[in-house]
Amino acid sequence: MISILTFSTTTVFAQIENKPKRNSIEFSTGYTSSYLKNLAFAPVRRYDYNALNYQFKYTRITKREKLFEVQLDYLDSELETNIIPEANPQYSKVVLNFTLLQQIYKKDKFKVHVGLQTQTNVSSYFDWEQYDFQQKLGVAGQFAYQINNKQSLSSKITIPFILWRTSTFEENFYSISKYQSALWTTEYTYNLSNHFDLKVSYNFNYDRLQIFNAYRELQHQINLGINFKF
Repeated sequence: MISILTFSTTTVFAQIENKPKRNSIEFSTGYTSSYLKNLAFAPVRRYDYNALNYQFKYTRITKREKLFEVQLDYLDSELETNIIPEANPQYSKVVLNFTLLQQIYKKDKFKVHVGLQTQTNVSSYFDWEQYDFQQKLGVAGQFAYQINNKQSLSSKITIPFILWRTSTFEENFYSISKYQSALWTTEYTYNLSNHFDLKVSYNFNYDRLQIFNAYRELQHQINLGINFKF
């Protein structure tokens, strides 16, 4: 009886451990190298800024292989330029993404998801003396490849097609004729255990408003993070 009970308990726990993990929480940090042009803020062709960024992400995969993702990013830096002699303005940015993707293709170790993504950007100048709030909606596609039991690659690209902007400078709605943007993320994942992954990611963000007070922002990010699956 003891042997049977021990075997049954071991089997149950083994099944629980081997059950696919459909939820994950990830924390990562890394380095951001960027430039910004906002003629409504200052007549400067280009500001540069470099900073540490912090990222928190929750992911849920449903039984029908739908992928739901919430991601929060934060950075704080100074805008640097040699064009004007004034002190470098303080600049901070919070980004919140909601993504919902549906699996449309799967073959062997390769998967494709497509869907929608919303992004909220809140930027602060001079410690909130001036602000810039942007709400975006776009289409997204993600490609994932399982290299082996330990390693995987994924890449997601999002093309926002509408933007609502309210700020110290203006309040307006823009479509793709005046607003162009691209968000691209590539991740390498290494499985450490049944519950933990190590991730290295590269993020590219680009925004462009073709208006009189032109707005441009370009970001490169390299992050290292830990992912807990449950």
